[in-house]
Amino acid sequence: MVIGISGMIGSGKSTLAKGLNNHYKNSILLEEFEENDPVFNTFLRWFYEQKQNIDIGFQSFIIESLSDSFQKCVNKFNENKLNWKTDHIFLDRFNLEHYIFAVMTLKSKKPKYLKGFDAMFRNLIDPNENPDLAIYIDINFDTFKERITKRGRKSEIDNYEQNEEYFKELHALYKDLFVNLMKSFNIPFAVIDSNGKNDIQILGEAIEIIEKFDFSKSKRYNY
Repeated sequence: MVIGISGMIGSGKSTLAKGLNNHYKNSILLEEFEENDPVFNTFLRWFYEQKQNIDIGFQSFIIESLSDSFQKCVNKFNENKLNWKTDHIFLDRFNLEHYIFAVMTLKSKKPKYLKGFDAMFRNLIDPNENPDLAIYIDINFDTFKERITKRGRKSEIDNYEQNEEYFKELHALYKDLFVNLMKSFNIPFAVIDSNGKNDIQILGEAIEIIEKFDFSKSKRYNY
C-alpha cells in the first residue's frame, strides 16, 4: 500500500517515514526531496529570504518533481515484484499537501493568483498518486520551534525571526486545511499527537495504526 506521512514543517515526518521504512523490510521510501537537490534548496532559500514572485514556481516545481519521483518509485516497486497487499511505499509528505503552502503564501496576493494556482493544481494532481492511508503528525508551536532548531537546517535557522509570523500562521491553518483536503479527496487518515513523545513512541503508534487499518477497500489492494 501507499502510506503518506504528513504534517507541519518540523513535525518529524522524515524521521517517522525512515523509521517505518526500516521496520517494514519490503518497503520503499519516497522522500520529499534530496538533501543536496540544488533546485529545491535554492527555491527554499529564496522563499525564506522572502524573495518576491516565486511562490507559484516553487510549488509547481515540487508537485511536478514529486509526481515524477512517485512514478519511478511505483516502477521500482513493481520491478522488485513487491506485493501491494503486504508491502508499502512510504511518502515523506505527498503532493496534495502543497496546496496548503500555496494557500498560505498566495493569500496576500490578488485572488487571481490562488485561483490560477488552484486550476493548475487540480489538473496536475493525479488521484492515482494519492496514498491509501495518510498519517498526520500533530505538533504544537513550541514543539515545532524545538524540532526545527534541533535539525538545524541553515535556511530555516538563519531566517527564522523574519519568518516567525509565517510559521505561526501556517501552523494555525495546517491541520484544518489538511483534514479538508483528505475529506475532499476521500483519503483515510489518522492523527498522532506527537507532543511530549519521542521518536520510538511515535513510530510505535504509527505501526499500530498501519497494522489495524483495513486496506481491503483500496483499489491497489486488488492490483
